[in-house]
Amino acid sequence: MSAPHPAEMTPEPLARATSIKALLSFIVLTAVLSLGASWLVIDIGLKRHYMALLMWTPGIAAILALKIAGISLASLGWRWGPARYQWLAYILPALYGLIAYGILWGSGLGGAVDPKFIEEAGYHLGLVGWGETATLLMAIFIFAGIGMTWHMATALGEEIGWRGFLTPMLMRHVSFPLASLITGALWAFWHLPIILFTKYNAGPNDLGMQIANFTLMTISLSFIMSYLRIKSGSLWTAAVLHAAHNIFILSLLQRMTVQYEGTWAYAGEFGLILPLVAAAFALYFLRRAHVEGLTGRVQSPEPDDKSA
Repeated sequence: MSAPHPAEMTPEPLARATSIKALLSFIVLTAVLSLGASWLVIDIGLKRHYMALLMWTPGIAAILALKIAGISLASLGWRWGPARYQWLAYILPALYGLIAYGILWGSGLGGAVDPKFIEEAGYHLGLVGWGETATLLMAIFIFAGIGMTWHMATALGEEIGWRGFLTPMLMRHVSFPLASLITGALWAFWHLPIILFTKYNAGPNDLGMQIANFTLMTISLSFIMSYLRIKSGSLWTAAVLHAAHNIFILSLLQRMTVQYEGTWAYAGEFGLILPLVAAAFALYFLRRAHVEGLTGRVQSPEPDDKSA
């Protein structure tokens, strides 16, 4: 028999029909809301305010789905949880990012550090007259520290939906690995409109391979986030990791990489290396979940079950 799940993840009694109703409502609402927001992004461009609107569609859908099904919003996991899991969520993207880009730079498939990034960062941050090293260090400090404010605000919208609602609701019906796989696959599919019809990709070449790489990455991150969600009982771990990923990967490591002719095929979320490194991390956390007895369903007694 597997070990019990943490007390924070013990779900409230819920009829099977009610949880299915919530899941179906979430899928439909996310599709409708995100299609509208995606249309704005496709029509107007990758502007941050329209991207923020898009990123909040899963969260809004989750809240509405819970209301429709009559389930408490507390089930989303609002409590902060043990701080060690939040720190782990913040550090992990820096760790797997440095490994992935270390491989990229060390192999010569991409270069480090692009002087253009330092110049643009210095201009953006008003660091007139600063040396390159000082500018780079200040940029890392500002983006990785203060930059968390904006990235947390947008990542939270997605994670209320994906890991706050969907993962634990799925785990009332299926195992941890399957719930993580389904959530990660839906997360990747949700990105498809902007991948196909905007510049949210590595360029027009070989989009099929890019989508495969991106899907591997999102599924891998889903396993990591689901583990932290279960262990902490908090959706904030997923929001922190999501925000830190966007900072360390998109705002820092990818932008500071010197792009050669074929770098796009190996770098970033759509290249080969980062998804493979993320998959290795996912396998580690899946193994930990198995050892700790967390890979089964999160059992929930029916409302009329007196054994609760």
